[in-house]
Amino acid sequence: MITGYLLLCIMILLTAGSQILVKRGAMRIKTGQGAGLLIRSAFNIPLVIGTAAVVAAPVFYINALSLLPLNRAFSFNGLGYVLVIILSRFFLHEKLSLFHITGGLCILSGFIIWNAGGAG
Repeated sequence: MITGYLLLCIMILLTAGSQILVKRGAMRIKTGQGAGLLIRSAFNIPLVIGTAAVVAAPVFYINALSLLPLNRAFSFNGLGYVLVIILSRFFLHEKLSLFHITGGLCILSGFIIWNAGGAG
């Protein structure tokens, strides 16, 4: 069972990290580049690594689902939102509003309440 939770944590890190990397890669792209955009994107390291993480994350989630109840595993997806809020602040220097903080705390509270029960 511990393995299932470890797989979920890896999935969350990959999912949230991929969002930050894809955003960083997107910030390097100029609009109106036409067909050259695809070629330039292949050499955009944050975009390539972020895309690879997006592809890899479901592999960990599927493996976690084979070990854990769906109602327990699915609740972990919400933690990705909270992690993206935190990572975007530190790595992209995005501002956090009171709404972001309150929303993140609501998600964390819901996660704790949802998982406070038994084994699922």
